[in-house]
Amino acid sequence: MDKEKTFKVSFRLVGVYDVLLGGGFVLFFRNIYGALGIVLPNHPGYIYVPALFLICGGIGEFLIAKNPLRNLDLVIVRLLMKLSFVGAVVYSHFKYGIPTIFLLISILSIVGIIKNLLFIRWASSIK
Repeated sequence: MDKEKTFKVSFRLVGVYDVLLGGGFVLFFRNIYGALGIVLPNHPGYIYVPALFLICGGIGEFLIAKNPLRNLDLVIVRLLMKLSFVGAVVYSHFKYGIPTIFLLISILSIVGIIKNLLFIRWASSIK
């Protein structure tokens, strides 16, 4: 499999992960929080908004996968989104303490950051 096809598959996999993760939180946040012993926020909007943003990001990954080289700008936007999430989680972990599940999710976001950086480097080398 050539590099572009490999990247297309990886963008699709991240898209599926993001849509399922965000959808899971939208549909089952009470169950998820309860199972993990996390106190629910005072309004479900605090869960719905980031979960729906995650779903939108997953859709962005599917759009990127259609034509990664044409959608390099979207790859950069997704990279910034992932960096923002990881930065907020790491900062919050050290400043306030947060549930471990969010640290685990941020580790997977770091994998996405690395994938996006590798793609940007590869795409820049062939232009």
